[in-house]
Amino acid sequence: MASLMESFEQQYASLTADITAKIGKIPNLTGVDKKKMVSQVEKHMEEAQELVEQMELEIRTLTAAEQSKYRNHVKNYLTELKQMHKELQRAKIAFCDEVLTRDELFESEDTSIAEDKQRLLDNTERLERSSRKLQAGYGLALETEQIGADVLNSLYTQRETIKKSRDRLRETDDDLGKSSRILSGMIRRIVQNKLILYVVAAVIILVIILAIYFIARRHS
Repeated sequence: MASLMESFEQQYASLTADITAKIGKIPNLTGVDKKKMVSQVEKHMEEAQELVEQMELEIRTLTAAEQSKYRNHVKNYLTELKQMHKELQRAKIAFCDEVLTRDELFESEDTSIAEDKQRLLDNTERLERSSRKLQAGYGLALETEQIGADVLNSLYTQRETIKKSRDRLRETDDDLGKSSRILSGMIRRIVQNKLILYVVAAVIILVIILAIYFIARRHS
């Protein structure tokens, strides 16, 4: 398996060497020749990218030690391809006399506009996500506020109920106090009346006894 990886790496090295050489020639070309050279380089870069992808698949069949080694190689190859892509872009808009052609300038501007448009779309999407999050947060805040208001209203109602119950209890205590005082007065009057009745009864009995005594004495 390792020999297959070595074969891929040899093909990659040969291909990238050819790419580098051709990229160096592009700034000195113009017109059709330049376009042909750029097309060839782009094709070779696609082939190099495919080789790297094949390497990534092949690595999975290797031992752990070999995987660690070749993964580092593949990582370096990907970095190298990105750098060559940047060099190709610079070479496509460069002349030996450092003057841009109108078509290539327009192509560069179109690329820049497309990138700006993509960035604008990305920013818009992020703003929309942020807006949705803010709306969700605002809705949650409103819901929480409503729940808080309901709780406060419920507490206020309970407070009023407790206050009314306390007032009724106070009134009941006052009524009980008045009733107690009235009842106490009635009991005192009843006791007084009983005492008076006992005294009157005692006087009547005493009068009867005295009357009987005097009548009996007179007859004797």
